[in-house]
Amino acid sequence: MAALRSEATVGTEVPDRYLAQLCKHFAHEIPISCSGTEGHAEFGFGHCTMQASERYLVLVVEAEDEQSLARMQRLIGLRLERCMWRERPVINWVRSS
Repeated sequence: MAALRSEATVGTEVPDRYLAQLCKHFAHEIPISCSGTEGHAEFGFGHCTMQASERYLVLVVEAEDEQSLARMQRLIGLRLERCMWRERPVINWVRSS
């Protein structure tokens, strides 16, 4: 089980669209499960849970160590920025327990 956890809540008009784009992108490389409002990506060094609500996309990354957690945050953040390039998302990761 992952020891470290970080969360980001990103405001958008179409969170389900960006959830689907993230899942589709990562599905080419790693195991993904994705429904209309939830997704889970399993990387070798951590995992990410994604949830779309009415106005937000919530991202939770978990990893065993600081380096892997930072890598997860960077990887997910960069991909989301590419998907949301028109909106210029603000992605602030907050450590949680």
